[in-house]
Amino acid sequence: MQWGQIKTLFIISFLILNLFLAQQFLEKIGDTNLEMLAQTSFEDQLVADEIEVGDLPERGEREVYISAERYEFEEEEFEDIADSVNNQTMILVNEDTILSEFDEPFEFNGNHEELLEQIHRGSEYEFWGEYDEHVILFFQEQNDRTVFFNTSGLIAVTLNEDGEAVNYAQRILGDTAVQSEEQTVLDPINAIEVLYSSVLQRQDEVTDMSLGYHTLIEEGPQIFTPTWKITINDESDYFVNAIEGQLIPNNEENFVQAISYFIDYQVQEFMRSESE
Repeated sequence: MQWGQIKTLFIISFLILNLFLAQQFLEKIGDTNLEMLAQTSFEDQLVADEIEVGDLPERGEREVYISAERYEFEEEEFEDIADSVNNQTMILVNEDTILSEFDEPFEFNGNHEELLEQIHRGSEYEFWGEYDEHVILFFQEQNDRTVFFNTSGLIAVTLNEDGEAVNYAQRILGDTAVQSEEQTVLDPINAIEVLYSSVLQRQDEVTDMSLGYHTLIEEGPQIFTPTWKITINDESDYFVNAIEGQLIPNNEENFVQAISYFIDYQVQEFMRSESE
């Protein structure tokens, strides 16, 4: 083959390659523009509805699915824990639940850190809320993220009429294991969009937003999904699957009532056994 023909083939090949790369580049730009257009359109809707979102978390967070099981205590381990706390009478229920009653109501004046200092591994928990049932909930943290509404990783403290702690129940999630490769989570503005059609009302305000973990199945080994917690008007919390973009159902009132009933029942059972 003559050099001129070879040269022509090279030129044609480079032209085809450049056309292919240009097409890929334009398609990428087009997809990006569509995404930005959709985002801009939604943000315009928020402005029209006078919905404020404030400063949102950074885009592009990368998270993994994790797994964990409810921790079970060895008898000797539990005895060491019971001996290490002051002014408390402690029992172990079903090998996985610590139930403790303060010998005298513990006054903490709203200082939740001081209250947690009285509890085994209390530093691993974060204050969640105080309820009309005279119950305070603390949720356990895993990988520096809060595990939302999980009965296997919480502390529930019962208060008296004076706001003093009288008893508490505690469960602990064991060590976690990574169950997936890192994935980029749903952008914060897109998580808010999930709430737009069914939750958000005109003039609402997104007052807080953070990443944590949630699971719908709490028996045996649990798989925890990265989850956006979105607070509206400093009142109501909603949860959005940060990978799949779905609204996660959550009945906070039923959850608290069930925990409160469990503590009351176990306390009554303990008092009955002591009197026999």
